[in-house]
Amino acid sequence: MNIKRCVFFQLAAGLAFSLSWVSISAQDLSEVTAEECVLGDCTEGRGRLELSTQWGKGEYFGNFRDGEFHGRGRLEIPISFTAKSIYDGNFDRGIRSGRGTHWNGKGNLYMGQWRDNKRNGQGSYFIGLARWRENEHSEFWMKENVENYSGTFLDDFYHGEGTYRWPEGQKYVGRFFANEKHGHGTYYYVTGSPRQQLWDYGNFVR
Repeated sequence: MNIKRCVFFQLAAGLAFSLSWVSISAQDLSEVTAEECVLGDCTEGRGRLELSTQWGKGEYFGNFRDGEFHGRGRLEIPISFTAKSIYDGNFDRGIRSGRGTHWNGKGNLYMGQWRDNKRNGQGSYFIGLARWRENEHSEFWMKENVENYSGTFLDDFYHGEGTYRWPEGQKYVGRFFANEKHGHGTYYYVTGSPRQQLWDYGNFVR
C-alpha cells in the first residue's frame, strides 16, 4: 500500500500581547513498519488497516481508493507507549483535505479545514489541553473556554481574520499575517473592556 507521509505540526501560545510558536515534526507514517488489512476492503472500498510502529499498533478505518486513504476516515498512530495522535476527517489520495480534526497527542487539537495536508481555511487550534476525549466538548464551547486561535489559516499559519484567546480569558480580535498580529485589531481584557490596537508584522505600533 502506498501511504502518503503525514507530518503534523504544533504551535505553542505566547503570553500577554505576544504570540510565539514552535514547529515540531511529530509522528509520521514513515515510522509504520508493517500493515495488515484486518477488515473489509483496504484497496477499493471501506476497511480497517492495522499499522505497526515501534510504539505499538495503530490503525486506519475508513474509505480507500487505489490502496490509499480516500474519503472519510480515522487514522490513529501511537507517538509513544502512552500517547497517540488521531486524525478524523477527510482524505484525498492519502492527503488530508477538507474538514478534519487532529489531536497531536501532546496537548494540541485542531478542528477545521485542510488542503494539501496543511491547515488551510477556517479552523480552530486549541493549545495546552491536559487531555482530550472525542465528542466531550463542542468546538464552540472550547473556543470560549480554552486557549486557542480561531480564524483563517494559510499553510499551517494563522493568516487573515482571527481571534486569539489566552488562558485567563483575555483575547485579541483582528488580522494576522504568518502567525503575527498585523493591522488593526481589538484587545479585550478579562473584564471585557476593549482596547483598539495597531500592529505591524508582530510589532506593536499603538
